[in-house]
Amino acid sequence: MWLALPSAAQPPAPPPDYPQSLEKDLKLLLDAKAQESSDPKLLIQLAGLYLDIGEELYTEKPRKLAAFEEGARLAKRAIELDDKNAEAHYLYAANMGSAADTKGIAASLMALDDIKTHAKRALELQKDHVAALHMAGMMLEELPQFLGGNQAVALDYLKKAVSIDPSYSHARLDLAKMYVKRRDPDSAKRELQAIIAMDHPSDAYAWARRYRPEAEKLLATLKPGESVGANAK
Repeated sequence: MWLALPSAAQPPAPPPDYPQSLEKDLKLLLDAKAQESSDPKLLIQLAGLYLDIGEELYTEKPRKLAAFEEGARLAKRAIELDDKNAEAHYLYAANMGSAADTKGIAASLMALDDIKTHAKRALELQKDHVAALHMAGMMLEELPQFLGGNQAVALDYLKKAVSIDPSYSHARLDLAKMYVKRRDPDSAKRELQAIIAMDHPSDAYAWARRYRPEAEKLLATLKPGESVGANAK
């Protein structure tokens, strides 16, 4: 629901066997006993890997849930060791959110406060954390007002995430959807065309498999020459 995958300014291309290669990476870390480490960096690396595996590799619900729950556990351990690590707070929120989403709406509502707390903490520690901005923005967009939703602020968060990392296709697609929802097709087209034209997306695998095809379909639904003029952002 609110997941935002980590992005990088100049991302390396994924291995040819991605996402299957994620299991090899996991085995290396587990064989090195990274899960028992007292080094927050290793725990964060492992928590991020479990997040990617749950999102990109596993398709069966029990395996996805187990990956997200283990990622959350490791991220929580990293927080206990270093509470000022923004990535640890983000990965805890992201893994918790994905686990709750896998379980269903009731679990998502029960975990909501915990997820919001750690997403907020990540941004307090690092204002330009792109994935946390994306995640927080989507929560503000999707939640009703009585649960803390705020669509005006949500748009600002997504715009900021895209301005920091223009090659982050997931955030750009969600921003385009926000513009469509707000009846601003000119701005939506701009974002969709940018996604389709990307040379080096931060989230390359997901861009090729999901976000570019979705952007192409959404762009095709917008009427040629349709404009809202002064309402364009």
